[in-house]
Parts: sequence; C-alpha cells; structure tokens
Amino acid sequence: MLARLLLIRHGQTDWNRDRRWQGWSDVALNETGLAQAAAVAERLRNEPLDAIYASDLIRAAETARQIGAHHKIEPVLDPGWREIALGELEGVPASQVATSGEAVTTTFLSGPLAPGAETFDALQGRLVAALKRIVAAHAGQTVAVVSHGGALRTLIAHVIGLAPQHIHHLSLRGNTGVTMIDFRNRRPQLTLINCIAHLR
Repeated sequence: MLARLLLIRHGQTDWNRDRRWQGWSDVALNETGLAQAAAVAERLRNEPLDAIYASDLIRAAETARQIGAHHKIEPVLDPGWREIALGELEGVPASQVATSGEAVTTTFLSGPLAPGAETFDALQGRLVAALKRIVAAHAGQTVAVVSHGGALRTLIAHVIGLAPQHIHHLSLRGNTGVTMIDFRNRRPQLTLINCIAHLR
C-alpha cells in the first residue's frame, strides 16, 4: 500500500477563468495557471516524492512537470487520469448547463451528461484502475498525481467511501489545490483537501 497520495488539481486555464466546461479539450495553462503551477511546485519542493503521475492533457502535464523539476522526476503521463469527457458540453459556459451541483450529479449518475460524454461508471472505473496501477508499483512510497477537478472529486469520494450521490458536497474549485490521503494500516485517511495556501 502507498504511504501517502498527494492529489493536485492543474493550474488555471482561460476556460477555468471563463467558467467553461473543458473535459478532454486540451486547453493550455494561462499566465495565472503557470504562476500557480510554479507556486505549488515550490510548496512541494521538500515533500519526499517518489513518483509523479499526471493526466496527459496539457494543463495537468505542464503542472506536473513544474512539480517534477524540483525533484528531478519526469512525470508519467497516463490518460487514465483525464477529466471526464463531456462530449457536446465541451466549451459550454457553466451558466448554461445546470442550476446546481446536485442537479448535475443526479443527471450524471443516471447516464452521460450529453451526447458523446462519459458516464459516471466509466469515469470512476478508469480512475480506480489508474490508482490501482500506482498502488501496485509504489508500495510504501509517496506519490503525487496531477489531475482535474471532476476526476479528483470522483476518486476522493471512492477512496473515502462517500456515496456517489453526495459528490457535489466536495469542492475542488481551487486550481492547484492539494489534497492529501495518508494510508494507515492500509486504510486511507483524508488529511487535507483542496489546500491553496501556496497561492496566498
């Protein structure tokens, strides 16, 4: 079992700033996002990281590379850590999609949010599979994963045993927010969530 799992959301993109749903759209970090990535990399400079994994989408990969530079670690890019694929909702302003997080969650759990979008079961399945690959390869080690808000909320809920219908109660709005899960006696303990102290 891992010793510690650090989950980090990528830095800001223009679509984050404009509150557009971006899913698998490969949107790069903007100037603010690059500064955020540098800040979280500095924060984690002295964390004893053994490996870094990231979504292969550029916003996560670039954030991970900045973290890895301090540790001389090249991130492993794995599409299993991608955000949910949103199909026809890619690029749509959030204000046009739903009235509440609960409404989105309810729709999401009953099927894809839009034509061409991923289902909840598909998203959770590939994230859990990606985590299992890390657990198998890094027993007793500390691993960082740079991914996306929706993906990380889904994984955190799974790891701590939160029922899917309550995922909307988790917020990972802070770009480069750090979440920490420690494993004690092979059991996960959520010890920090979405901390953005490095941005202050």
